[in-house]
Amino acid sequence: MTRLPLDGMRVADLSMMWAGPFATKLLAEMGADVLKIESPSAWDNIRTLIPFPADSEPWNASYYFNTYNRQKRSVTLDLAQDAGRDVFLRLLAHCDVLVENYRADVLDNLGIGYDVLRAANPQLVIVSMAGFGKTGEDRSLVGFGPVIEMMSGLTSLTGYGDDGIPYKCGVSYGDPVGGQMAAAAVVLGLMQRRRTGTGTVIDLAQRETGAAMAGEAFVAASRHGTDQPQWGNRDPRLAPQGCYRCADQDLTRWEGTATPPVPGTEEQWVVVAARTDAEWRALARLVGRDDLAGLDLATRQQRHDELDEVLAAWARQRTAADVVAEVRAAGATAGRVHDTVSVHDDPQLAARGHWSTFPHPHMPDGWRQPVAAWHRVGEDRGLRARAPLFGEHTRTVLTELLGCTADELDELAAASVIGDAPINPGVG
Repeated sequence: MTRLPLDGMRVADLSMMWAGPFATKLLAEMGADVLKIESPSAWDNIRTLIPFPADSEPWNASYYFNTYNRQKRSVTLDLAQDAGRDVFLRLLAHCDVLVENYRADVLDNLGIGYDVLRAANPQLVIVSMAGFGKTGEDRSLVGFGPVIEMMSGLTSLTGYGDDGIPYKCGVSYGDPVGGQMAAAAVVLGLMQRRRTGTGTVIDLAQRETGAAMAGEAFVAASRHGTDQPQWGNRDPRLAPQGCYRCADQDLTRWEGTATPPVPGTEEQWVVVAARTDAEWRALARLVGRDDLAGLDLATRQQRHDELDEVLAAWARQRTAADVVAEVRAAGATAGRVHDTVSVHDDPQLAARGHWSTFPHPHMPDGWRQPVAAWHRVGEDRGLRARAPLFGEHTRTVLTELLGCTADELDELAAASVIGDAPINPGVG
């Protein structure tokens, strides 16, 4: 394999939860040596959020943590202690990038504000991911993904249109969006450093990254001064278009803490759309409604509720796979709505090698994770390393980069500046 794009770069990762760790995961996938830095007394809370396998150390066995922190090295340092702060600043001299998503005032409260960080390493690229940025009246607020999504305006676009009630999406959408923006900001900072020879500080507000995702709605509001209506599962330019329930499917799902896996029944849904008059004619014939095949677009839009009922009744008698196959064969458009269980068995993702397994001492055998979304043609897409155990690489990194002796490390451990397990971890 040829060198990865960020091979030779080292990242000090102070981030927690999802947005920051997602950003540094992307950097690790691009070849950077990411040092996941946590305090024994203030660790990444994602380590102890369920689900995790039963009879395990929760802080080392979280599916959530291990997915977004793979291919990193774990270093523990208590930055609230003078000794920990001193080691951290020495460590920065060996780093190219620092990523943090603390509340805006945390770095200053710890005594490691921008001036201190830049003094430790003038070439450092610093990306701060406070929810609302480092300036403005909201700078002191804490912003999690659902809050970012709502305050960015995105939630107002999601709903069924008949009652105006906004719905958040099923995940904390603001987090991965902010993470991708931060990874891009790191790369831009490194490019600038290559030209200028000096580092930079990037103030990336997650709320603003979320707002940037509502492009066409903002354009419409700017031009017309009106809110974009909620389209639900429909499109204003196509008819019919909708999401239809198919025959339920019997399946066995793994529920994380349950042994053995739990059998059950799962709803199955598909999306179907008629993009042209020709597609509608094909769809109408397929569902046995030749009498509707001649409807033009304007009439189909007016009678959309009726057409939804026709398509829903037809789809309910078939499996999702059969609906998709039959609609596509007829010449119209359809796709399956995957959930987080069924997507693991999607044949297209399997054909592209999207899922990979990597052994982990605290995780179930065969646990599948997505590989990097990008890859270079002809190279292996598999995972290169699992997520680290708590403090797994502390002694190695501090010895390798700072020349710390065993006695010095033992002294730091005795003062709880470093450690190989969280202090009073709890769960949840």
